[in-house]
Amino acid sequence: MPEYVSRCLLSANGAEIEDFKSVTENEIELHKPVKLMNKTGVAAITPRYGAKVEYVVPEDAAEFDWEGMANGTLTVEYENGKRTTYTGVYTAKVGEKKVDGDNETVQSIDLIATGRVKE
Repeated sequence: MPEYVSRCLLSANGAEIEDFKSVTENEIELHKPVKLMNKTGVAAITPRYGAKVEYVVPEDAAEFDWEGMANGTLTVEYENGKRTTYTGVYTAKVGEKKVDGDNETVQSIDLIATGRVKE
């Protein structure tokens, strides 16, 4: 059964933003193969957390300052009661703006985080 996101909230720079059309959590790499002399070994690596969001640009209010965002918190809540919280969130990349089928202007934003907690 697919999980549906019921709420996505970003708290950063004294503001709370919920104007997101979609959120995609990045895949996390935990181990890497290491070439050894007679076999292949495995090495643990530091996980890199992140997410990609589609931000709905407000028509009648100021846009959020993505370039100045520092040390935010992104909370993704699912309908089944589960929650994923990303801490130490920073903007990695600001994508181009586009108008979708609902006549909304959306912008893709890549976020990186220093920590992740699944509840």
